[in-house]
Amino acid sequence: MLSREDLHRRLAMWQDVENKIHAFFQARGFVHVRTPLVVRAPGMEPNLDPLEVWVNGERHALITSPEYSMKKLVGSGLEKIYTMTPVFRNHETGSHNTPEFSMLEWYAPGTYEDLMEETEELLQFVLEDRSDWSSVTYEQAAVDEFGDPHTDLQRFFVTRYPKEQASLARVSDDGTYAERFEAFGDGMELCNGFCELLDPVEQRRRFVLEQEERRQLGKTVFPIDEELLEALGRIKGSLYGNALGLDRLVMLKYAVRDIHDIQLVDPYGFNK
Repeated sequence: MLSREDLHRRLAMWQDVENKIHAFFQARGFVHVRTPLVVRAPGMEPNLDPLEVWVNGERHALITSPEYSMKKLVGSGLEKIYTMTPVFRNHETGSHNTPEFSMLEWYAPGTYEDLMEETEELLQFVLEDRSDWSSVTYEQAAVDEFGDPHTDLQRFFVTRYPKEQASLARVSDDGTYAERFEAFGDGMELCNGFCELLDPVEQRRRFVLEQEERRQLGKTVFPIDEELLEALGRIKGSLYGNALGLDRLVMLKYAVRDIHDIQLVDPYGFNK
């Protein structure tokens, strides 16, 4: 167990970061929302392993991201929304990873460029550091097969991801890259931001491909979220969204190198 002093120190770090996030978004007219943790259709990405649970005899899973629920809320008429929620991903281990962590996610009308500017302003505000974040393309960053960039920069954005890695992002009008970026700070991936794909036909096509890839990998194939596809068809204009790891943001601000050193309770015994 943590000492009383260590517990209060960790709690103060979390409260500082969360309070600043609330202040940042509420000053910009965002609404704080809550989303479910247990769903029938979690993230479809083949590289993710959702934690499965059974509800009333049917297979469900804990969310890997609140993304689907957030887009349903936008499709129902909300415009600028954010949430901070636990998320769950099996087989996540190491100094920067744990099966349960916290995610900040937000959505608003706008473009890829709007989101990058807003993300930089958020990071500067929370970190209390007005230094500019550099921007380099996927090719310039020499991103490897594991998604890790190789550059001398300390805090930066990687942009113009290959269209094959678009996931739920829009592909640029000229069809050459995904309108997606990631932010990295002190060797940690912090966030994954998109100009969101809103075409339900194209999104269904991508989901089917991901289902087949999961099947070939021997992983659970979850059903396509039909309510999500319906919601996408109701969203007009351009929408951006970002998913940012809160644990890593706390680590970055307070120069903590191991994610387990900021947790208030250690449910998995990593610190034994």
